[in-house]
Amino acid sequence: MLRAPTDALSAFLNKHPATGYLIAFSGGLDSHVLLHACATLQVAFPRLPFRALHIDHGLQSMSAEWAEHCRAVCVALNMPFACECLHLQIPAGESLEAVARHARYAAFSQHLQAGEILLTAHHQDDQAETLLLHLLRGSGVDGLAAMPEIRPFAQGWLGRPLLSFSREELVEYARNHALDCLQDPSNVDTRFDRNFLRQQVIPLLQQRWPVVGKTLARAARLQGESRALLASFLPEKLAQVAGSRSGTLSVRQLKTLDIPLQKALLREWLAQQHFPMPEEKKLLHVLHDVLHAKPDAEPCVAWAGCEIRRFRDDVYTMLPLQHHDPAQVLAWDVSQELAIPILHCILQPAQLGAWLAYVQAQHVPVTVRFRQGGESMYIPYRGGHHSLKHIFQERGVPSWERSRLPLIYVGERLVSIPGVLHVEPSALEC
Repeated sequence: MLRAPTDALSAFLNKHPATGYLIAFSGGLDSHVLLHACATLQVAFPRLPFRALHIDHGLQSMSAEWAEHCRAVCVALNMPFACECLHLQIPAGESLEAVARHARYAAFSQHLQAGEILLTAHHQDDQAETLLLHLLRGSGVDGLAAMPEIRPFAQGWLGRPLLSFSREELVEYARNHALDCLQDPSNVDTRFDRNFLRQQVIPLLQQRWPVVGKTLARAARLQGESRALLASFLPEKLAQVAGSRSGTLSVRQLKTLDIPLQKALLREWLAQQHFPMPEEKKLLHVLHDVLHAKPDAEPCVAWAGCEIRRFRDDVYTMLPLQHHDPAQVLAWDVSQELAIPILHCILQPAQLGAWLAYVQAQHVPVTVRFRQGGESMYIPYRGGHHSLKHIFQERGVPSWERSRLPLIYVGERLVSIPGVLHVEPSALEC
């Protein structure tokens, strides 16, 4: 007996209520089945807040005609429709698949409203292909878990209500309902990895193992359960290896653990801070070059969008450091905030404390400078001036931060190093 996508969709909507549902509609068979099922439910339940979005990548000569076809389909189904034209240009050496996917989901994220679910037509065969792709790339449990039924996305969620359906079942549904589906010629171009698997590898596997799609999808689901188990365990364990500064990890604590757990915690730590995952080789460099460096060493392991550094017992993760000129002097109008974009820093007038009223009353200029060497700061409770070198050493400020920390001067007096040391005017003779 043929299963109905409308039943699966209805169960999904009941399980995952939302303020609205945005249907990713390419015009191809899979998304047309999803759109038709949504439109069918909307007839029975008119208040269901569906709308469709078509992404025109601008990569095919027929793309404008495809967009009009999708509009006509939605009009016929009384489905609200929008189209986003991307006009993509693929940089030399870049993957067309990767660039198009990134741009497509960026467009979806812009259209998705708070609390809504983006619905895509990924199915069981897509799940099997994704698992194989990640397996061939040497992925761990995160990659092998493939695609979950629902996950956070932009201001809402991304849902895949048809994951339990095979491509064959969707083809049968489209045939029974006489759906007029688009055919993208790029879908049979085996230069693309996914198409190669779909056109040549999986059919060969099916000759030997007829239900390979269902089997691989089940394997992905089991990997997803393993990932969920790790997700429930790792945050608590991560807190136990926290370093002395917020967001850092302790070298000493990490080294008491087995290497597989060290690797799992490093990945969880990076994921929590939204940094890209490293390749296995880079992760091993972190374990060897960072965790096992001499205590006075300052190693750095970097990959695109991320750097991992060590200072004393703490491991830091950060955006790659950009060139910074410590000789610059910034005049600060203390009636408003001061942004220093290259340092990802914004200074607020409130950070001046009691100095704010003083400089406003006395009309004393405030400047922001950076350490170049030889600076000192008066510390009232110690008496006299102390070099920034000694202050930074005592406060455990990592070496790479020292020339990048803003030094706030009132006139020619250094009065504040945000996050390190601040001296109020009441402690000084102004």
